[in-house]
Amino acid sequence: MTSIARNSRAPSPDTVAALPVGEDRLRALHRLIAGLSQTQMAWMSGYLAGLGGLTAPAAAEPAPAASITVLYGSQTGNARKIAETLGTRAKAQGQAVRVLSMADYRARDLEREGLLLIVVSTHGEGEPPDAARELHGFLFSRRAPRLESVEFAVLGLGDSSYEHFCKTARDFDERLTELGARRAISAHWCDVDFQPVAEQWSAQALKEIAERATPTPAAHRTAEILTLPGVTLPQTPCVDREHPSAAALIEHRRLTTDNAVGDVRHLGFAIDSAALAFTPGDALGVWVRNDPALVQDILGLTGLSAEASVRLGDDDLSLHDALTERLELTQLHPGVVHAWSSLSGDAALAALCEDAGRRRAYAAERQLIDLIAAHPARLSADALVQALKPLAPRLYSIASSQAERDDELALTLSVVRYAAQGRDRLGAASGFLADRLPLDETARVYVVENPGFRLPEDGDTPIIMIGAGTGIAPYRAFLQQRAADGARGRNWLVFGNRHFHRDFLYQLDWLAWRKAGLLHRTSLAFSRDGAERLYVQDRLREQGAEIYDWLERGAHLFVCGATAMGRAVHDALIDIVAGIGGQDIETASQTIEALLSQGRYHRDLY
Repeated sequence: MTSIARNSRAPSPDTVAALPVGEDRLRALHRLIAGLSQTQMAWMSGYLAGLGGLTAPAAAEPAPAASITVLYGSQTGNARKIAETLGTRAKAQGQAVRVLSMADYRARDLEREGLLLIVVSTHGEGEPPDAARELHGFLFSRRAPRLESVEFAVLGLGDSSYEHFCKTARDFDERLTELGARRAISAHWCDVDFQPVAEQWSAQALKEIAERATPTPAAHRTAEILTLPGVTLPQTPCVDREHPSAAALIEHRRLTTDNAVGDVRHLGFAIDSAALAFTPGDALGVWVRNDPALVQDILGLTGLSAEASVRLGDDDLSLHDALTERLELTQLHPGVVHAWSSLSGDAALAALCEDAGRRRAYAAERQLIDLIAAHPARLSADALVQALKPLAPRLYSIASSQAERDDELALTLSVVRYAAQGRDRLGAASGFLADRLPLDETARVYVVENPGFRLPEDGDTPIIMIGAGTGIAPYRAFLQQRAADGARGRNWLVFGNRHFHRDFLYQLDWLAWRKAGLLHRTSLAFSRDGAERLYVQDRLREQGAEIYDWLERGAHLFVCGATAMGRAVHDALIDIVAGIGGQDIETASQTIEALLSQGRYHRDLY
């Protein structure tokens, strides 16, 4: 293995001694205790000490014989939340269960598992999320052991509008069976509206855990919350996907010029810093409201009353409100096309739906309104809402650090506008944020943690930040954080877009950081400024010797942007290691994979 992969720089002894929990957790702790009285601080100190004595860290403990383990491989946090919720429910019943990211799991523990529960998403074109790559590769290698004594269950998260729906989960399910493991529960596949299927699988998993688990020793159970007379602790609201916080829009400016092909905006929000704590690299989930004009067009085509009462889950609401706030209208799902073929009785549409590939292609090129216009159906309001998918939040990389302003948050938004099927299109989220959210009005938001896309804890570690378009957003947060921390590590930005004078996002920020000595190197690729198209992967190859040198010095690689760009960058990195390092392509590929496994190669692709 090349020295690039071996050179995984560890934090200095001084840093480890001073920050045993990591800088991001320490900053979160500082925000939590801000404003507490001496009495409250004393209570919290004792409470945390008690928790430390009562609870052992799950990630560090080895698997006991016939253990029960919940593993998750997550890209956007949904698999992690399902796994952690399952673990919490099991422990609340007094059952001993480990919950681990696949990235933290020791493959040699597989043979000792009694019950292995896997929750995993699929990334890109049927690829494992980065946290799952090493375990996935191990299971499909010759080193994988026989697992006749292991029982398992798999929950897959995916989107059936893609060809490789839940492929990673299916891989785990099939491979574990090939290795002799036995299914305790049949595999479940979650679509974009994952909660009902996930809850069904989790309920079955809890029953399996209860039948096998050893009761948790009292010494390892979560401590009961203590109270002191006359002491009122501050209440921090729980903010998550189901319980968002309100963020007020306080800044809205265009980053690209008026004559640029792309329309990119900078949005600034005022937030409750106690409710929305985030770390550079995290994303913001935004719940949006559909375009009122689009809602009216759909009501007009279906002939349904806006005031018709419909039921969604446990809620009764008007059809207008359901279409505006609860149902997906702009991203047509293949399942909706299939359901509509039955509702409309259209023979041609039914024939198309018999071929999954044609159904996906049809949905990818259209929106719901096109489907309704081309294939009219007489139906009730309830039938319409039952045929549609729930509206999902949209995720955006956070473009600021709370180290600079803890009560504000920034996003970088690309406005989606185009024409198709004879109609003008506007993205549901970008249209809401760019056109229909006035200054001082609020959006419902929550933080999506992205632990795989974090600055190295050692501020002396160099970083290479590679991105195109709005993929630059998290790097703005990175440099704000490094500036606040006084980090001494070298920083290299590799950025691509269409035109230098029209599309250089946050240009003044990068120039200021370059002048201040914080940004040590900048490599730009503007694809439409020259006779030949030039992209970030081309810049990487041009400067391969320097990239290789930085990697040998322990640099971390970050890649953010479109999935296709990420694949091209990955191939370029392999070529660099092969060419500069004198390796064949297979060995160079293994070297880059090792950087992923070591946590030195971070990707956030969409």
